[in-house]
Amino acid sequence: MRTFICSFFVIAMFVGTISCNNTSGKKPGATEYSENSAEKASHIIEYTNLIVDMSNKHNSYLEDVVKNTEKLEDALKHPNDKYRFITINKPFSMPDFQKFNQKVKIDEPVKELSDKDQKFFKDSITQYKALFETMKATNNRMHEYITAEDYKDDKGAKGYAIIDTLRNQIAELYSLKSSIVKKVEVVADESEQVILKDSPLKDYIIAMKKDMTSIRAFIDLLGSEEKYAGIEAKAKEQYATLEKAQAEHAQINIDNAKKANEDHSFNTFYDDFHKLLLNARKRMRDAGEKGHFESYDLESLDSDFDSLVRDYNNFNS
Repeated sequence: MRTFICSFFVIAMFVGTISCNNTSGKKPGATEYSENSAEKASHIIEYTNLIVDMSNKHNSYLEDVVKNTEKLEDALKHPNDKYRFITINKPFSMPDFQKFNQKVKIDEPVKELSDKDQKFFKDSITQYKALFETMKATNNRMHEYITAEDYKDDKGAKGYAIIDTLRNQIAELYSLKSSIVKKVEVVADESEQVILKDSPLKDYIIAMKKDMTSIRAFIDLLGSEEKYAGIEAKAKEQYATLEKAQAEHAQINIDNAKKANEDHSFNTFYDDFHKLLLNARKRMRDAGEKGHFESYDLESLDSDFDSLVRDYNNFNS
């Protein structure tokens, strides 16, 4: 089994006719943001997309740190084997750049959010960013420990302590990140429905989002059990469903996409979806023969999924 840090996709920001928001009261059955104007919904999406971007930037760094704690733990058991330590490379953390003239900032939730949600994002993002920086500092200490070969003096005592600290910090980051993402999904989905209501690209976006959700669940399933036999039947069933969806959605009429100059992005998405299916079929066959998935099999599928996320984001850019 493994813990996943998946990429998220940004939400569509197509704003058509801007209507005035009805402030006289919500209609029966209306949700928090369902009666917003398209303009207000767009501002909310612009803010939540900043959170999505930050999350995606941090994914590979977190994955590398997790792998390095495993490598160091193994290396400390063999202190005389220098090769085990040499392979522990310090990961690169992508700096956060703010675009020129960017008005919306991740540290300042937009006023179109409710007071309660503004407070949630303000507090949670501040806490997350501070913890991420603390974790990076701990990771730096780990690499200084390795570079100085201090494990020769303390028999690995400090190394094991650093590993425990890193794992606790990362576990806390995962938990905090999960709560933030859940809130983003609720807020963004409601706002997206407002924006997409009259969009000529609605059908394409809904199809791609639905497919990405299904693909993510499929890849997560493949990594959920140590033995492939325990999930093989369900995996094959989900694969068949994905194969059918790819064939159907790739044939959606692209006239409206052409008018928006997004037909290439749409076709690229479904070409890459097809490539993912071919890769999955090969690796499922291999897993059937070996009895399990190797970590590199799942990483390869994760990489394919990340390509789809980029395709989707390109469609919406």
